[in-house]
Amino acid sequence: MSITKERFFNEFKKDQATYDEIHENILDGVNIGGANFIILMCAIIIASVGLNMNATAVIIGAMLISPLMGPIIAIGYSVGIYNLKLLKKSAIILIIEIFISITTATIYFSLSPISSAGSEILSRTAPNIWDVIIAFTGGIAGIIGITRKKSGNILPGVAIATALMPPLCTSGYGLATKNIHIFLGAGYLFFINSFFIALSTLLVVKFMKIPTRNTLSEVKQKKLKKMIIVSTILVTIPSLISAATMVNSFLNNANLSNFIENEMSSEYILNKEINTKNKTIDLVIIGNTIDNSEEEKLQEALKYYNFSGYKLIIQQSTDNFPELKMYLDKIKEQDSGFIGDLEINKGKNNSSSNNNVTSALNSVTSSLPGKFNDITKVYSGVLDNELPVFIINHSKDYIDKDAINAYILSNPELKNAKIYFEKEDSNKENTKPQ
Repeated sequence: MSITKERFFNEFKKDQATYDEIHENILDGVNIGGANFIILMCAIIIASVGLNMNATAVIIGAMLISPLMGPIIAIGYSVGIYNLKLLKKSAIILIIEIFISITTATIYFSLSPISSAGSEILSRTAPNIWDVIIAFTGGIAGIIGITRKKSGNILPGVAIATALMPPLCTSGYGLATKNIHIFLGAGYLFFINSFFIALSTLLVVKFMKIPTRNTLSEVKQKKLKKMIIVSTILVTIPSLISAATMVNSFLNNANLSNFIENEMSSEYILNKEINTKNKTIDLVIIGNTIDNSEEEKLQEALKYYNFSGYKLIIQQSTDNFPELKMYLDKIKEQDSGFIGDLEINKGKNNSSSNNNVTSALNSVTSSLPGKFNDITKVYSGVLDNELPVFIINHSKDYIDKDAINAYILSNPELKNAKIYFEKEDSNKENTKPQ
């Protein structure tokens, strides 16, 4: 049976609330006073504690009770019906809620004795194209739920999916720890979520043909339309550029991992870096010395991994290879996933920065198996009181090494960590660093 546009629209409107009921539902979410203010404060504290303690269930609870969704949907709705008064009110309420959220979270994290960034905090610092898709589709589901006579469990689901509260609290953590990367990354995630929720709300309002409120002249309505179009373009273009950059970076890293896996499997890669601007690939290795002829062969092989025109720069060091090899063997002999100071440490004094590294190692080590299902065991420790090292055992032939690398290295305390992957039950000689 074919579904015509008219039939689809009629089916869509079957359980739709009246326009007045929809308007009242929107207005109910635009209120910072009374109960909503108390709920907001509770959500901030709950989310901050959840992020600080790396407790996913607690963070989900904060998402469910947070009132942040109301003003954002109201902004998209008010633009859709050309209600400038409601738009201004919604924007002011949202700004107040953002200020309260970040300020409260900053105070909390400034007082908290736990200063290291756990996986829940770090996962909010690197927004990507998938966050845009989630926010946009979540916004569509959210406004559809509000326009129904019975919304059911739509709005709680949208609140969890779009996760508005955690990024704001993470921004507060960034301010408290003076980490501009975390502050901006989490802030950008919140902006993406808010903008695309509002945009999808606007589009659904137009699709539903909700009558406009006659508070603007026709000339002002046209100006507002132009402003919407320009704003959408200005926000969308950077998102597309960011998405293209992310995809390109992902493909480059995957290609480089394949190159290392196939062409340099006997080497320990301590560091790898792709410079797309200068078209160079920098590798820092230890182990067997690569002579000029071998390096030329590797340079020639780059073209088979989509690196035509790139120059391979290899920095070799054999001085600390026996020490690292001994460390890798010892670290895997332990029963626990985390090992602190080992015999190979050279007696350097511990400092607060060492303690932060240890705390970060412990947090990331415990969270990795739950975040990546194919990981069976994680060993970690600190080489010579300076170098964080991870050995990751996995059960399948393929594992998303780039995603795991990015997750670990996004922690500021672990940005220099060395990460080694090992297929389960393989011999230790087959350990391959990535």
